[in-house]
Amino acid sequence: MVVEQGQLAPLPAGTFADAEGGEHDLRQLLASGPLLIGIYKSSCASSKQMFPFLERIHQRLGENGLHVLGVSQDSENITRSFARRYGITFPIIVEGPDFPISRAFDIAATPTIYLVTPDERVAFTTMGFMKPALDLMGNEIADVVGASHEPLVTANDDSVPMFVPG
Repeated sequence: MVVEQGQLAPLPAGTFADAEGGEHDLRQLLASGPLLIGIYKSSCASSKQMFPFLERIHQRLGENGLHVLGVSQDSENITRSFARRYGITFPIIVEGPDFPISRAFDIAATPTIYLVTPDERVAFTTMGFMKPALDLMGNEIADVVGASHEPLVTANDDSVPMFVPG
């Protein structure tokens, strides 16, 4: 069953390698602040629209203790290329062929985003890409990290479509 807001996050144990060779333990990250997880596939049009907004959140709220972590369903090379193409500076885990994180959360589509609080509860989740929902997501994240609300969508985003099918 897909994990929903309010439920415990089914975080797989152990460490996961990112595309640059770093190691990440989801529970260790949560010990020092909330975790925003973005599960994606590089060929997904919705993921291509969503990830620059996740980078914007990372830039704005990383100093407030928020950890942003991508979870790629692609190879290391494709993951690195995706990060370069979209200007992503936060770590992106490469899941590998068994998709342990995607399967643990039982995602239905990409991208699927989860905001997990240090008590391992899902505080917010969204799937796909709908521009009107971005500010809601940004506000929920700001509330969790104790930051002020600031629109995630700006006048510079006029060329971003309202909805992108996956």
